[in-house]
Amino acid sequence: MEGLIRLISTAALIVSAGCNNESSASGTAASSRDSVNDPAKEIVLKARAFDRADNLDSARILYEAAAKQSPLVRDWLLLRAAGVTREKSTRDEYLDDVKLPVAQARRRPTEAIALERAGDVEGAIALYSEIGDRLAAVRLRMLVPSDTAKMLAARRSLISILASPGSAQTARDGIVLFDKVYTAPGPQENLVIARAAFAGGLASRSATQYAKAFASGLGTGRDHFDAGLMLARLDRDNEAIRAFDAVTAPATLAAAARYQRARALLALGRRDVARNALRDITTRFPQDTSAASALLLLADLATDDGRDADARSAYVSLAKRFPRARHAPIALFKAGLIAYIAGDYRSASNELDSIVSLYPNADDALAAGYWSGRSWSARGDTASANRRWRAVLAKEGGSYYSVQSAKRLGVPLLADNSLEDDYPDVDDVDAATRRIAILKDFGMDTEAKFEQDFLFENATTSPERLVATAHAIAGTDQSTRSINLGRRAVETLGPKAQNYRLVYPVLVREKLIESSKENGLDPILVASLIRQESNFNPLATSPVGARGLMQVMPPVGRSIARSKGISGYTDESLYDPVLNIRLGTAHLSSLFRRTSNLERVLAAYNAGESRVARWIQKKGASDPEVFTERIPFVETRDYVRSVVRNRAFYSTLYEW
Repeated sequence: MEGLIRLISTAALIVSAGCNNESSASGTAASSRDSVNDPAKEIVLKARAFDRADNLDSARILYEAAAKQSPLVRDWLLLRAAGVTREKSTRDEYLDDVKLPVAQARRRPTEAIALERAGDVEGAIALYSEIGDRLAAVRLRMLVPSDTAKMLAARRSLISILASPGSAQTARDGIVLFDKVYTAPGPQENLVIARAAFAGGLASRSATQYAKAFASGLGTGRDHFDAGLMLARLDRDNEAIRAFDAVTAPATLAAAARYQRARALLALGRRDVARNALRDITTRFPQDTSAASALLLLADLATDDGRDADARSAYVSLAKRFPRARHAPIALFKAGLIAYIAGDYRSASNELDSIVSLYPNADDALAAGYWSGRSWSARGDTASANRRWRAVLAKEGGSYYSVQSAKRLGVPLLADNSLEDDYPDVDDVDAATRRIAILKDFGMDTEAKFEQDFLFENATTSPERLVATAHAIAGTDQSTRSINLGRRAVETLGPKAQNYRLVYPVLVREKLIESSKENGLDPILVASLIRQESNFNPLATSPVGARGLMQVMPPVGRSIARSKGISGYTDESLYDPVLNIRLGTAHLSSLFRRTSNLERVLAAYNAGESRVARWIQKKGASDPEVFTERIPFVETRDYVRSVVRNRAFYSTLYEW
């Protein structure tokens, strides 16, 4: 009891010190997400330390003290206090005092957590099951290793969860839970875990468990096919080929497996064998869409070899043979582009126009409309060319092809070129963003995520809230959501410049301009590249480890930091927006020293210079737009087009 009194006195002293802090929040917490300075932080950090140490009474007292000191996040701190409270009556008092709707939604999960922390395992299991958190319930059933029957039942329940359709996150969490408790999965368990790992995107784990299941004679054709996809993703192409070879039925799946097998052969550099495999698909499965995929890939390989005439013939043949397949408009577009490059503008315009009329909703319809305009222009028919470019602008005002069409027409990309913003103030949104900032500062990231999800889910309830939410979360770790809301604002509220600025945000603009100019770069281009690399999320991390705004790889960052004499650099420094831009612009500048061609530099930044050296050998590559269209990697082609599009918007939307 004496220790508890000392703890209460300590909390009171911390609160008192916070009240004397001139920059502390008064009633509404901090006013900016960039400067929190909440006086309750020290109390919360101490409470969390006690919480982790299972010193529940001490944690409860400090959470309650912090709740009194930080009214904006009071409800979340009360939930924390409730979660470490053993006595039901006291716990209910905390929970009944929670008023914020987003926090109220966490009352029952908090009750379950409290039961678990208090040692009422059966009560917690029952409540977790009742609220639908099956994984949490199973986890608790695993806590009684001495009860063999319960452990076996928990194991069966967990495998049942993994075998059921669910989210990728549930699959990943379930596998982690299985690994914590159990070893040596049985044959059927191997198959279930393999499928769950596939659904969860865990390529290596999926491949490993599939191999064990197959060794026991288990697995369907679909399992072998999925295993092949995972092995190919891991660049284990020889193993992928063997997995695809095991798929013999049904015919559609077998055809798809043969096509993926041919792609694996290409990845191994066995181009002649791959070509024969692709031709075999077109004869063995002549009506299957995999035959169309094979014909398309064969034609693409012909363009890589410089055999454009053969490729064009194959593309046209594919479109005639599979007019209803998704490959048809793609093939027609590529055939039309080759005709354009060869100077056969009549055939090009006819084929490209046919895409617009026959496949108006296809992904390639906008591209076809734009290139049809270029074909008509080359034929000397300016009026027909302009009609097609105006049609592109009317159909989709925010695409790469609308940017190029506006340039050809000599018209502004946006009718509204205002540089002044008038975003609405929505009290609920402002309060939520301040709560998120405080929660993150307190290290309460789970609660911050609940707030972020709630904010995003309710953003479209009114036009004012939509715009206010997008503006509030721009330039944060929620930047992708902000941009998506910005797109919604453009679609529903109109193509005003301030709505487009939500789609094309900018962070630390002054430093961006400074670093760009220091490295001889156009700051508009740098902003455009950042938008594509990270959506201006300073905490972005790619699957391969690239970090920050410009997605700098740690080895590159270390190398440039050494060359510039930057002291104290660590890989974590790449999450600093200013330093990331400084290092990223230095790297980008080095690429421009080799060529001044923007599209080639962007392709090299994304895919590497060695590949670009091959791509510029293709016919027509001296035209930057043709070069872009003929990049064989879809990801790189889209990347170049996107940055070029971004550049046009950033030059219009901001003063530089």
